[in-house]
Amino acid sequence: MAAKKAADQSFELLYQQLEEKARMLEAGNLPLEASLKLYEDGAALVDQLREVLDAAELRIRTVQSRTEPAVAALREVGEMPDEGDDEWEDES
Repeated sequence: MAAKKAADQSFELLYQQLEEKARMLEAGNLPLEASLKLYEDGAALVDQLREVLDAAELRIRTVQSRTEPAVAALREVGEMPDEGDDEWEDES
């Protein structure tokens, strides 16, 4: 269920909610029970943020794995000496 919640909300919105809870806790003018509830809610938000970041990292790795062979091939082509380059000449 937490994964669904994280997927439904943007990273920015979740982070904004976490910052608000942190500000309220830092103010220090809440009863203990309210502070504990804010802390628990904040911890849940951190878990959701971690899920969003993990999903983003997976997307990045997926794209990288698809593009790495093409990038490697381009590098090989780029490293080949030009036709007039001395490296292609026979040194005998």
